[in-house]
Amino acid sequence: MFRRPAAEILPAEKRGPRRAGGLPGACRRFSAIAKSSLPTRRAIMTGCSMCVMYLITFTMALVADDKPDPPKIALAAPFVISVNATTKVILRGWKLNREIVATTTVADVMLKVVKHDNAPVPGGQDAKQIGDTLVELDVTLPQGFSATAVPIILSAGDQATSPLTLLVGGTHPVISEVEPNDGFRQAQKIAVPQIVDGQIHADRDIDVFSIELAEPQSLRIEVFAHRHGSALDSLLTIFDARGIKVASNDDAESVDSKIETLLSAGEYFIVLQDAHDHGGQTHPYRLVVEFAGSKE
Repeated sequence: MFRRPAAEILPAEKRGPRRAGGLPGACRRFSAIAKSSLPTRRAIMTGCSMCVMYLITFTMALVADDKPDPPKIALAAPFVISVNATTKVILRGWKLNREIVATTTVADVMLKVVKHDNAPVPGGQDAKQIGDTLVELDVTLPQGFSATAVPIILSAGDQATSPLTLLVGGTHPVISEVEPNDGFRQAQKIAVPQIVDGQIHADRDIDVFSIELAEPQSLRIEVFAHRHGSALDSLLTIFDARGIKVASNDDAESVDSKIETLLSAGEYFIVLQDAHDHGGQTHPYRLVVEFAGSKE
């Protein structure tokens, strides 16, 4: 940097003679600080420390701004996996279209990331709710696997998602939903107690199941979906054999539905649908039909 000679700033006759052994300006300032009173020195040092702290905080904020947003999982489809088999699970969310590592805290589980990519958003649905990227994951459980849940964590570098829990098996017999089951005449017959793992396959799809009670029973019929990462906002309704509505529920556990009711002997239809008439791969569910005294 160009600096004008001192003579241009202050005339020579006003500058006076330079003292022998004089210190440069910066050193003289530090010398003055050293000779000042203790409270003054403390005040000066406190001010300097605060400046350094502000500088460090500002630098860290700039570094943090350079980091990409962490990956997040919105939902899993399906969210139920099988023992002694490999289940293909699609995890949708945000910032998943990069190099991803999948881990779990449960022993004997094999996880393989098949691909990570951008994900199209089905018509009428919101990317802010179901995500716009995905990870396709193969989850393999060995024979004799006894855990009932497997938490999945996805990591990208030093950033990781919150765990998303996949369910394993159940305390009641488990079957799969079978299409077509879109009306009373096509209703899928199930037993009590029973667990049905299924999916609302498309917009305006409904799944209908029929049960037969030989005597009056108190039943609990519950949907497990949203709380396990499904986009399904379930609506659950029970009709009797004449097609008359007996009971209905929209939201019980978050937006998952549950009905507990006393039913007389006879045939009943259980109708499950999305409250907004949405459907697709993002709408898996587990339907549990059991006696009110038991609990899945």
